[in-house]
Amino acid sequence: MEKKVSHINVMECIQMMRKDRMNMVQTYEQYEAIFEALLELFTVPDTSIPKKEFCQFISDEEQKKLPQNQNLYKLEFQRLETLRPVYPPSAFSAATSKENISKNSTKKIFPHNRYRPYTMSYSRTRNDYINAVIIPGYTYGSKILVTQCPLEETVVDFWTMVYDHHSPIVVLLDQLNTNAPLCLGRQEVLEFKDLTIVQDNSPNPEELKLTLSHREKDPVTITVFTTSKVNNDAMLPSNILLGLLKKNDGCSKSGVFVALKLILEKMEIDDEIDVFQVVRTMQVRRPEFFTDFVGFV
Repeated sequence: MEKKVSHINVMECIQMMRKDRMNMVQTYEQYEAIFEALLELFTVPDTSIPKKEFCQFISDEEQKKLPQNQNLYKLEFQRLETLRPVYPPSAFSAATSKENISKNSTKKIFPHNRYRPYTMSYSRTRNDYINAVIIPGYTYGSKILVTQCPLEETVVDFWTMVYDHHSPIVVLLDQLNTNAPLCLGRQEVLEFKDLTIVQDNSPNPEELKLTLSHREKDPVTITVFTTSKVNNDAMLPSNILLGLLKKNDGCSKSGVFVALKLILEKMEIDDEIDVFQVVRTMQVRRPEFFTDFVGFV
């Protein structure tokens, strides 16, 4: 018969588990993850809302006569602030290295070593770094690449990332840097050592079709949407891989767009809406997402 106790002894539980399977919990990171999961259990309430109840739930919240700092949105944002990850400088060593520091448009927002995408088919004059992070989706194989708007010297890195990570869609959330175009005019070739980018005859200037070719591999077709097309539902199937651009920092507008995409994706799978957990997951990958309350609401 099980005995109820009022305390938690993680070490004792692991020792008991190892009697049946000696290789259970082999690393410090795994041991730490157990404590983090328990902390989550005891400090973070259930924030999910069933899809069919969402509209009524929001209506009820709006009807409540509460000070602004006590409403649901503010309380959830404040809780996110307390849980926002703080990483040591060593976590960003690739971004802050001497050879890569100039590739960052801002010297305050860097990709975590563990969560950045690596470029693989770069030429000998480039390395595997780009200021971008990978945000996992909720469907199999789904992920989103969030990056800063390319600088003049990093356009080649951007297209290398798009090619290497098989991203068929790029969404521009701001104007490009004038000295760093992603492509030239129709049928004109933007050429790097191993890559060429050609803009096809696209009738819609807000939905460009590009052909991206690698010297030793097959060409691929890329669709580039500008900001005015962001609200088009037709461009958001759950199985696509998106490259999202933000002119300055790679997180402000991108954060809102990615959160909405993931919330809709999760809703289709779980039949519920959970803004808090979606934002929390994003902040693990890039803590600078949603630093102000306005963006969260």
